Amino acid sequence: MSLSESPRGQSASSGHGLLASLSDDLARAVDRASQSVVAVHGRRRFPASGLVWTPDQVVTAAHVLERDTDLSITDPTGQQKAAQLIGRDPGADLAILRVPDCGLVPLTRPATRDGVKAGHLLVAVGRPGTPEPIASFGTVSSTGGPWRTAQGGVLDSYLRADVALLPGLSGGALADVEGRVVGMLSAQLAGGDPVAIPVGTLEGLLERVLSGRPQRRAYLGVSTQPVELQESLRQRLHIEQTTGLMLLGLETDAPADKGGLLLGDILLAIGERTIEHAEDLQLALGPDVISHPTRIRIIRGGDVRELTITPGPRP
Repeated sequence: MSLSESPRGQSASSGHGLLASLSDDLARAVDRASQSVVAVHGRRRFPASGLVWTPDQVVTAAHVLERDTDLSITDPTGQQKAAQLIGRDPGADLAILRVPDCGLVPLTRPATRDGVKAGHLLVAVGRPGTPEPIASFGTVSSTGGPWRTAQGGVLDSYLRADVALLPGLSGGALADVEGRVVGMLSAQLAGGDPVAIPVGTLEGLLERVLSGRPQRRAYLGVSTQPVELQESLRQRLHIEQTTGLMLLGLETDAPADKGGLLLGDILLAIGERTIEHAEDLQLALGPDVISHPTRIRIIRGGDVRELTITPGPRP
């Protein structure tokens, strides 16, 4: 080998070493995370996965439970144990099971909640009835929140991951390269794309579901449609946003009707939140504005106006 070839040979060897090290790290991460991943038997087809939250509680995706009784889990040792459904939140695709036969190993989570960022490597780990766990790996493609799901729930935060969502991974773990669980996977929240509920958000959801407190939402009593704001109108009114929500329907005696909104008004903002799409409106109508006078910004007759409306609880 010539001297000119030596650096390339060393680089290749170093590269192989890095890949081997990364491969070993990922395998160890899967092994660590899988100790708290169980198989969940609650549907006719193959089992799904679940996360051991406490020694006698397992969280899983609500959509994988096609029945409320005759449920069971299979732990990492291969033992099948009876389980009882004790809570469900379809809007967040979350279900909680109690497994009276204790001895399960609760998941290990990161010390901080803000450590996962776009670009970080993650592993998806499930146990859909197979003796060994299944896994795929990829990166965090985005993080965000709050987010209104297609099922009507609102998540404070979420993780999107570029991982292969293998059959049975719903309810399983999304873990970092240390094997610490950062979220629970769901194939339903985003129409088949891999999305995870972060453990911090899971903690709040579990507390609410187990306490029996419903997720209260505010409402105005309107039907809307997004409309584009013309450039000339935006310049004249000094508006930066490009779309708003036009009111196409008003329920009689609903908060919007009582507050003076009219058909044809274009909604621009509620409180400090800019309203450009229907999802923005839903996120603005959280429990904190119920029965509280709230400033609303609209376009009416070509001018910007501000009204104060008191949203009510959703019927």
